[in-house]
Amino acid sequence: MNHSTVNILALCDEMVLAILNKLNNMDVLYSLIGVNKKLDSLVRDITFTQSIDLVTISSNEHNDSRNKSILDRFCFDIIPRIQQNIESLILDPLSIDRVLCIGNYSKLHKVALVNVQFEIASRIFNNESSFVHNFKHQILDLTVTINEDRAGEHICKVFTNVFTTIFIMFTNLIYLDFRLINDCLSSPRSLNNFLSPTSYSSNIVHLNVRVYNFNDCLSLLDGDLSQLHTFIVQVDTIYNTSMIINNM
Repeated sequence: MNHSTVNILALCDEMVLAILNKLNNMDVLYSLIGVNKKLDSLVRDITFTQSIDLVTISSNEHNDSRNKSILDRFCFDIIPRIQQNIESLILDPLSIDRVLCIGNYSKLHKVALVNVQFEIASRIFNNESSFVHNFKHQILDLTVTINEDRAGEHICKVFTNVFTTIFIMFTNLIYLDFRLINDCLSSPRSLNNFLSPTSYSSNIVHLNVRVYNFNDCLSLLDGDLSQLHTFIVQVDTIYNTSMIINNM
């Protein structure tokens, strides 16, 4: 049998894309961006650049120096080249600050922040934050997963401030998932003191959140979230209530 080899660069664009589509898009970007003109052009296609998951860097490797090297390449070389295509970012504490400050991300509408502590969350979600300022009308889908082992009144207050900032400032949110990994964390303060029906978007269709008491739960279900169809809630304290709500 005769054996022959074909240089991938000799293949037509359609065949190269078919091959690359079988691979992880993060591996494709890391390995091929900047290699040569043809491959660079192909891997900057929207197929590979619309969703960037930097959490996979730290989860797949145990070599910290290698992780840092990969993250450096994405921050310095790759993301600046493709930022105009990015629609979704999945970030962890190692990448959040570096990635969010790179560019304007004109198409970004989905963000997931994974395993963050309240210190990071409160820095990102406050009235003075550049992230809030730049993307408060742009983000439609937001997931924040808090991994916090501290408790106390301060953490309770930060919890409430972060959630209410998100709920009020991101005016076009459709999907909000605000989760806590540690169920033993101190309860948030009552949201009734912070939210009014006119202060937040009514576009939300999916809401996953933890609240302090049943009144908070009822307040979120009083009819102002008129588009809501999925409501996942952890209520820390349930007791009889005299609240009268618009039962929709």
